[in-house]
Amino acid sequence: MRPGNVHFGELTRKEFNDAVADGTIEAGIVPTGATEQHQDHLAMIHDTASVTEIVRRAALRFWPRVVVTPTIPMTVSEHHMARGGALTVRAEVHMETVHDVCDSLMRLGVGKVMVVNGHGGNKRKNMETKAPEGLARLDAMGVRYVTYWETVSQEWYEANLELERSAGHAGEFETSFALARFPQRVRVGGVNYDNAKKASLDKGKAILQAVVDGVAGEVEAMLDGEKGAGS
Repeated sequence: MRPGNVHFGELTRKEFNDAVADGTIEAGIVPTGATEQHQDHLAMIHDTASVTEIVRRAALRFWPRVVVTPTIPMTVSEHHMARGGALTVRAEVHMETVHDVCDSLMRLGVGKVMVVNGHGGNKRKNMETKAPEGLARLDAMGVRYVTYWETVSQEWYEANLELERSAGHAGEFETSFALARFPQRVRVGGVNYDNAKKASLDKGKAILQAVVDGVAGEVEAMLDGEKGAGS
């Protein structure tokens, strides 16, 4: 395996199978994002781009023990269809896709799998209501289910953000993140949302560090065999 390569799709068949067979690859991460409106100033790919970057950075801390699948980019966004648009799928369809990707990793010999969610519509509490059977199947498989911003404490939010205590949609949190990681996706002239006006590059850098630390903590717990409560 090439140094620093954590992406499943970048590996050859031989590289992947050899690394599983000799115990080098111990776990897999399945990121889920979204393609939906983020007010007038953020690109609709924001959730997908954010969780992809967070998971990549977290997995790199454990290279070569963890492999990352391609991010699932179109998920449960029906609630955004009336707000300017999204590419959405039904919750049960989304959970079937997540299940099958996780199942694929396990069938290939990856014994520990974690879903890292980057979109509010995909949170565990929503799936418990909208797709309980799909979530139950993941739980039965032992798949860890994590929403990345919930790996950070409320105390951190209180100390570092002015208005938000979570990843408010297209607001202080997400706009700051975008300024720090992909400023080309921020239409500064389109900011017309009060929470987003509180965004800054410095906040974005702090958010990126905090959420990568949080997800890395979940990865470490998974590798150590701790059971996850999910979020």
